[in-house]
Amino acid sequence: MEKIKTISSLFDSKSLRFQFLIVIATLLLIPVLVILYDIFFASRSDEAMLKEREEKLGSVIETVVIPEIQKNIDYYMQRDQLQYDTLNPVSKASYLREAFDEATRPLVLSNLGVRFGLYIPETGQIYVQGFLHQYRAMDPSEKVAREERIKEEAKSGLIAVAASGQTLSRLTSSLDDETYEYLMPVYIDGQLTAVAWADERIHPIFAQSRHFRAITRYLTLFAVLIGATGALFVIHNLSSSVTVIKRGLGTMEKDIQSQIPTLAGEPGEIAKAINRMAISLAEKEKLEEELRRSERLAALGRLVTGVAHELRNPIGIIKTTVQLMEKDLEQADVDNECFKIIEEQIERQNRVIQELLDFGRPSKHMVQSANINSLLEKVLIFTLPMLRQHSIKLEKMLTQELPFIEVDAERIKQVFVNIILNAVQAMPEGGKLIICTGHDSDWVNISFIDTGSGISPSEVASIFDPFYTTREYGTGLGLSISHQIIKTHDGHINVDSTLGAGTKFTVNLPLSTKMGGDTGGS
Repeated sequence: MEKIKTISSLFDSKSLRFQFLIVIATLLLIPVLVILYDIFFASRSDEAMLKEREEKLGSVIETVVIPEIQKNIDYYMQRDQLQYDTLNPVSKASYLREAFDEATRPLVLSNLGVRFGLYIPETGQIYVQGFLHQYRAMDPSEKVAREERIKEEAKSGLIAVAASGQTLSRLTSSLDDETYEYLMPVYIDGQLTAVAWADERIHPIFAQSRHFRAITRYLTLFAVLIGATGALFVIHNLSSSVTVIKRGLGTMEKDIQSQIPTLAGEPGEIAKAINRMAISLAEKEKLEEELRRSERLAALGRLVTGVAHELRNPIGIIKTTVQLMEKDLEQADVDNECFKIIEEQIERQNRVIQELLDFGRPSKHMVQSANINSLLEKVLIFTLPMLRQHSIKLEKMLTQELPFIEVDAERIKQVFVNIILNAVQAMPEGGKLIICTGHDSDWVNISFIDTGSGISPSEVASIFDPFYTTREYGTGLGLSISHQIIKTHDGHINVDSTLGAGTKFTVNLPLSTKMGGDTGGS
């Protein structure tokens, strides 16, 4: 049991690619072993059977047929008082045929299914005794045709033996059957004068078995090749997908907003699930940050409101005193420039105090049905001169037939003014401001795109924090108040910026059920 656990732990510690390779190699080992068995063991039975046929036919040819032919030729030459080497080719062929017939005729009856043949290279003639199949009577023309067919079937072997003078045994075919033939040269007076052979039909079951095993072997090899290729392809795809997921998870550890690329199959489903989980975690983190931000802003708001009230009272007294002094000294020859400077600074401080009060204690919303395009047009009436003064080109891309939504129109206009002022301050040497509106099934979307200097990533994270500003005389409350206003409308305000290229503010406000055109008012 411990050994099994050890092997399992070693297997689990390896990579997924290695595990798949081990499994596929184990599965492919089975057909490989089958092929090896067929090659090294099953084929042995074929070799034994063919060896037995070779010994049988060789014994008949070597010990009976050829000695009988040689004996008969000697007898004929003595009988007719002739010398074999002095005969012409036709006479030689005649004597050889007679000797062959006399030698093989008795063998045909005792070796049914064995066919004997004699080939005379000098004349190209062939003579046959016996049948591979059941005997049937033939007329002379059929015999000639049969001999020509047999000669054509055995031609390659006959020529090889006649040329080499060596014995040959081989597996061949005749008509639709497989046969095993044994060929041997016939020497008379030391000269090769003929080739004698015997062939026997192989049982059809053996031939079919050989063919079946050969086909099975090739099909198995093909299947192994295809299986191995397919397995490697699948392993490559799976391991590649796993690598992509691992890299995606590594990126998510640094940036939860990143996504794993789209993948196919089950790895794709896993990637989608991980992406959904990451989105949920990001939303949860965002909600938690919003909650912490709200708590900080609430505490800061209470503090700011108290401080603003404490500042407003002495500022009011100073303002009243200055006004009385200015009135008392109207008849005297006194320079009023000092009084104007004091009044300007008092007004500036009053604006700061009012911003503090707006931030710390937002006024009650006056919600009404309004059209965002109309609100933008009203804001642009008094901001357009400022844009022209700073050489900023305005481009409006307002979607017509924009739906009406329920908002506090004055507060939303305040948001738009703050964002436009922020864009003007980002383009001190001029540029371009694009204002776009649109909507989908849930939101009305307003975008402000400038070509200013942009905001660094570290500043983007703090841009909506109270009192955070990069300007020398800014209060750092404009965008923070805008963020607060949009949040009270259950909307979103986001910023995307590239340092040196520009900034895009996007405001998303929820839709209401009332719909209308672009002619409505605030």
